[in-house]
Amino acid sequence: MNAQAKAPTASVPIQGEVKIDWTKIDTPVQRDGKKIVLPGDPEEMPYDVAISTIQRVRDSEAQTYDVTEDVEGLPWDALTAIFRAMQELYGVVLPETMQTWFGPRNPTFLSIRTGPQPSDVIQVPFGQLSLPGWTTPIVAHLTEDGARMHGKVNKKDRAGLVEIAALARTIVSTDSIYKGKAFRLLVDDDGDLDVNQQPEFIDLAGVTEHNMLHNELTAAIIRTSILAPLKHSAACKKHGVSLKRGILLEGVYGTGKTLTARITAKVAVDNGWTFIDLGRAQGLTSALAVAKRYQPSVVFAEDIDRFADREDEDVNDLINRMDGLVPAGAELMTVLTTNNVEKIDRALLRPGRFDAVISLDTPDATTVQRLVRHYGGAELPEAIPLERLGDMMAGRVPAMIEEAVKRAKLAMLVEDRDQLTEEDLLASAESMKRQAALLEAKPPEPSAGDELASALKRVFTEAMPVDEIGDDLKRIANAVAPQF
Repeated sequence: MNAQAKAPTASVPIQGEVKIDWTKIDTPVQRDGKKIVLPGDPEEMPYDVAISTIQRVRDSEAQTYDVTEDVEGLPWDALTAIFRAMQELYGVVLPETMQTWFGPRNPTFLSIRTGPQPSDVIQVPFGQLSLPGWTTPIVAHLTEDGARMHGKVNKKDRAGLVEIAALARTIVSTDSIYKGKAFRLLVDDDGDLDVNQQPEFIDLAGVTEHNMLHNELTAAIIRTSILAPLKHSAACKKHGVSLKRGILLEGVYGTGKTLTARITAKVAVDNGWTFIDLGRAQGLTSALAVAKRYQPSVVFAEDIDRFADREDEDVNDLINRMDGLVPAGAELMTVLTTNNVEKIDRALLRPGRFDAVISLDTPDATTVQRLVRHYGGAELPEAIPLERLGDMMAGRVPAMIEEAVKRAKLAMLVEDRDQLTEEDLLASAESMKRQAALLEAKPPEPSAGDELASALKRVFTEAMPVDEIGDDLKRIANAVAPQF
């Protein structure tokens, strides 16, 4: 024992003398050299007290503690970080069979995706794990908010568990498998993160800004409002331009919202931003929580009007939720798209909720020509004039223009050619006029009978609160009244 540094004195007066209470003094045991050194300050430690002190230290080190350490992040990222921290600190991690109420459970390895390619996979053990020099194993598993380690460990191993957790948190922060990448976040029907489905990485090979084939004015607004903050983040902060941004892309189906998402993802990743594509708008709360942890980040949620079930208020609630969940000063851009902007309360379209509302219009004649060149690829000679085709298909959605080019290629193949002609393209565009007319036709307004049938169906087939039933009965009355 060695107590070179002075410890606080604990003394008890006895008949005018001061007796040292060694049980109240922190006397650590050190192993150094080949002799036992007992403390001599504030007085010499008796042998019996030294023996008692060593026993007390021994018992303390043998004490078992229930210890739990959480590492926050996407669950698969946090579990990977724990595994890497164990390897770095102990060299090897030994999975072992765990005894449960249902019998022995063998070690499990989880294949975790780290990128979009088939080879971008690592295997990480979870369950009961042993580490060299540890007297007891620990258990690691996924949680909704990350990963957790827990076990019954002694004092020495408790400190080791805390060290593993600290290093794992650093790994999540500095060398995450998701940060700075593009992936699709999967949520369940309630909008909660689904721990049974890993995020899907987005393959951005071949995507460039040149793929953004909108009308010139629309493209310019997208470059300014969405892409510029991603490319020039430092300059934005220098000049007081907030990187907490909300963008709404509105337009009819097929005007290029999905393509805009892919271009945004490419620019984001190229400039160190995390890009999160959200499959279901009702998962926006979960997505924003993830985005805050992996910022700077972009959350892209398409077709938020699908979130509305019966009432348009659902969409407005979603937008209000977005504003409240992102703190001031965050480096987080939220891009929402809608095919039905009329469902959104006009008060929510002001700056503060959305920094930009961008209308994705159908392409003009010039943009049609650019789209045809893009879809035509190597099979479309540069010398082929496209002015007539541009005028013919102006106002058609890009999806229809793409289909026209595909039909033209089929005509080319029928004649055993490998190059498109102007006639192929014009004939294909002409053949699609009827389909275009059907797509653009507005559905008929529901009749009073339709309203009555719908209201009755809801009253008798859905479990609804009393006040909602009352509202539906009013609608039935209004539907029936014109009939009499």
